[in-house]
Amino acid sequence: MRCAPVVLALSLALPAVAVAQPRIAIEPDHLDFGDLGQNETRDSMVVIRNDGDQPLIIRDIESTCGCTVPELKVTELAPGASTEMEIHFNSKNFQGKQNKYIHVFSNDPSRGAVDLLITADVKVALQMTPAKSQLGFRTLQVGETQTLSYTFSSKHVDALEITPSTWPQAWLDIEVKPGNSPQTVLVDFVVKPDAEPGRHRDSVKLRTNVPETPLVTLTTDIKLISDLVITPDKVNLRMLRPEQPVKSRVRVSPYRPGTEFEVISAEVDIPGLRVRVENGDQETVIWLDGQPLPADHERVADNGAVRGSITIRTNLASSPEITIPVMYMVRR
Repeated sequence: MRCAPVVLALSLALPAVAVAQPRIAIEPDHLDFGDLGQNETRDSMVVIRNDGDQPLIIRDIESTCGCTVPELKVTELAPGASTEMEIHFNSKNFQGKQNKYIHVFSNDPSRGAVDLLITADVKVALQMTPAKSQLGFRTLQVGETQTLSYTFSSKHVDALEITPSTWPQAWLDIEVKPGNSPQTVLVDFVVKPDAEPGRHRDSVKLRTNVPETPLVTLTTDIKLISDLVITPDKVNLRMLRPEQPVKSRVRVSPYRPGTEFEVISAEVDIPGLRVRVENGDQETVIWLDGQPLPADHERVADNGAVRGSITIRTNLASSPEITIPVMYMVRR
């Protein structure tokens, strides 16, 4: 029993053994690009160094700032070694003060992810709030509507003017209203309640009287669905070899649980493909199989693309016929 204190004392007297490991360092760890105009680019270089005593492996680099980072030439660094990381920053989609990050992931056990801070102040002649170039509509059922409101302002003109130039008029209304000052304009983007179902990817162009920004371009990506949800809403079979068997499926289900429906028929208009319908209680599966067309077939485009559609007919008055695109590429 008297030996225990001696053993404890000896263990406390022993020096701690350092564990060999990689250690990442990034210099500088903050890039300030200062004042930028819109659509202006800046380039910079940072150094990634291994300050540890084991090899450092750079596993991944992610950007959340609109920056582009070319693939690193060296991803494994010996102790004491370093490599350069080039960074390109484009202010195209930003306005005002920006605080963004580039995340560097490595095998450093104490700092597996290191954040590189990117700051800039993007000066614009035409301020847009929210500062989003994509109109972020949610998924809507046909008959529903949604309004996104934007505020535009500019100190470069005495009275700001905004005029819609191009937009998808089949499903979108644009209302321009005066703001709280002559230099401010409010614009509402309104989804029409009678819009046709489907996935709509379009662009909206607004003309302005601001000399530096005569045209504002926004993008839209909205999904309008009927009583039935089609998954996927388009079939892309990608690249197919000659004689390669084709097998895919499309699911049809109700938007609201409990809605009763039946798929009466389905047909595909691409030769060599056929469809088969399996009706279930709350879901119908449409199987697509067959073989791709030969490369010299008249339906094969010059670039090897084959395009067609599946037409689905149901017993619902709200969705009597649904068409989804089908495409694939023929390997030449």
